[in-house]
Amino acid sequence: MHRLATLVILALLPVLAPAAVYKWTDANGTVHFTDTPREGAEEVHVAPPQTYTPAQLPPITPEPEPPPVPVDYTRFELTAPANEATLRDNTGDITVTFAMEPALKVGRGHKLIVLLDGQAQPPVKASTAILKNVERGSHSLQGQIVDSRGEVIIASQSVTVHLFRQSVLAPNRARPAPR
Repeated sequence: MHRLATLVILALLPVLAPAAVYKWTDANGTVHFTDTPREGAEEVHVAPPQTYTPAQLPPITPEPEPPPVPVDYTRFELTAPANEATLRDNTGDITVTFAMEPALKVGRGHKLIVLLDGQAQPPVKASTAILKNVERGSHSLQGQIVDSRGEVIIASQSVTVHLFRQSVLAPNRARPAPR
């Protein structure tokens, strides 16, 4: 145990430098270390601490980020149907047309997504999309061009359309005049 204490103290000696260290033994045989000289104590000469200087590494420079891809779409509008348009189609098809400049960049992975009442429809790679079997009623339409990661590049204005479909319950046919 005394040997372990001695090693710990000797290991801590460089921290205490440049003060002198003295070693003495009491009447019971216990070894003591101190920085104060006393009668019967001998000075302990401690070797300088071993040090290591690592090789100089080149400075770390972050890789330059690629320049952001410029937003090349100068125009993106929902051109048809018009806002507040009334559409009559018994199959429930709505054809949505967009005007964009320049054309959709399919080579870069760009896609056109139509939002019907805020819900994304399957993407298309053209400026026209046909929405199939839409329920009768009022609906909002909007377009978005997204990149290959699905990030929105540009969005069109939102329009509201009203779709009428003929009902079996209220057929639109001439009725005989009452007698």
